[in-house]
Amino acid sequence: MKRGQAVYNRTCLACHQPTGAGLPPVFPPLAGSEWVAMDASVAVRNIVNGMVGPVSVKGVTYNGMMPPVGGVSDKDIADVITYVRNSFGNSGAEVTEEEVKAIKAKYADRKTPWTAEELKKDGAAAK
Repeated sequence: MKRGQAVYNRTCLACHQPTGAGLPPVFPPLAGSEWVAMDASVAVRNIVNGMVGPVSVKGVTYNGMMPPVGGVSDKDIADVITYVRNSFGNSGAEVTEEEVKAIKAKYADRKTPWTAEELKKDGAAAK
């Protein structure tokens, strides 16, 4: 968890804040977010390619863009997702480096940001 927290502090904290509360109405919260509970592929794809357009989080619509996060390893991605899934009042399964590699391979042809609807299509199931 310490490694995931370090990755979070380096790459996520400015927008999503130290408490995971985000900065409404610009940056959505991760604390208590239904998006955190979705399949790991949602978070991996969001980190790798980013997301654009409207997204509803805890009943509030945000209409912005999360840029792709560059300069992070598959291990970093796994650790930060595991950290977020188990911080800020969230509770979720660990994500492994192998899972991240498999998800990235499955969507390797994707070069543009995702929309919320696209992410939800494959990732609605909580894992």
